[in-house]
Amino acid sequence: MFRGCFFVCFLLHGVLVGAQNRVAWALESATYHGTLWRHTPKLTIQTGQPVWGQEIGVRFQTQGRKSWQVWHRYPAFGVAVAHFRLGKQAHGDAWGLLPNLNLPLLRTGRWLAIFRVGAGLGYVTRPYDSFSNPDQNAIGSHWNNFTQFRLSAEYRLTAHWRVQAGGALSHFSNGASTLPNFGVNLPGAFAALAWSPGGIREEHFHATSENKRGGRRWGGMVSGSLALTEYSIFDGPRYPVWGLSGAGYFQINRVNRLLVGMEYEYNRAVYHFGLRTSGFLDKHAARLGATRLAVTVADEFLFGSLGIQVLAGVYTGGQINQIIPHAWYSKLVVRYYFPPMFRSPLRCHAGVSLKTHETTAELFATGIGLVF
Repeated sequence: MFRGCFFVCFLLHGVLVGAQNRVAWALESATYHGTLWRHTPKLTIQTGQPVWGQEIGVRFQTQGRKSWQVWHRYPAFGVAVAHFRLGKQAHGDAWGLLPNLNLPLLRTGRWLAIFRVGAGLGYVTRPYDSFSNPDQNAIGSHWNNFTQFRLSAEYRLTAHWRVQAGGALSHFSNGASTLPNFGVNLPGAFAALAWSPGGIREEHFHATSENKRGGRRWGGMVSGSLALTEYSIFDGPRYPVWGLSGAGYFQINRVNRLLVGMEYEYNRAVYHFGLRTSGFLDKHAARLGATRLAVTVADEFLFGSLGIQVLAGVYTGGQINQIIPHAWYSKLVVRYYFPPMFRSPLRCHAGVSLKTHETTAELFATGIGLVF
């Protein structure tokens, strides 16, 4: 729960920073219709039934007062409260507090194509319980991470009113901090209506004369992370998972960079589980089995001091990576970059990450690091 609250506060800070010195804002209401996806045969909850959801929120439209806003085609920051009725055999109701970022992909006349990504705090009313609810295994805790992706088209009716429709994927899970954690995935469609009391007009948008490709092109980044997770046994103890990573990057432009590096991970849950089940012969073998090493490739998008990174990793190395669900994994990383230190290019960062193997979340971690 603490990490979920940190995640929400962290992203809310990004929303408020992005919204400062700006008066263009709108209220938004959305209706969702989708299905519970049976993304793994291990799910015991009822799947395939239609699911309805509702959302109400506020979004703040950037207008180019910062150069990065122009370079990103004037994105909008927002925060929303969402509700989904999952059903009696599927954990009841799910609620979400969702800070989000709306990224314009294409503008033409009154039409706008938008990709929205959001991550925040979720709450499920009937999680798994070994006594009172042993037959529903998608979610093991009340408090969870709530992540959502939307791709849609928006039409501007007037300066005050806009309509929007498209597809969405909503995800609830706790990153295996409490088992079971197969997660709830809700693919579907949505329709939304937005109203801006002050109006949002094109003549209020600013341009920039700054060079998007200026600045330093090469650099590096080091990071450390910590996650707490249960392993294999429901209602069992939580173990730490320590992570360390390093990467070099090439700055494509001031708001986008590519990174190539390596990630090291030491999973104490695998160490103890392997020893107690005789999966490892001795402590040395257990330490090797609990060690993971991966080669990573990532793409990071920068929105002022906020960075959103999409990462893919492939495990590598002999005698290690012995207990892994799949040969590769993906991560969604959100970071806040603090101001440069000592008038140098060095900047500290703090953030959170969600690691998944295919469609199942494995870890939800907090991290700190340095970029240079």
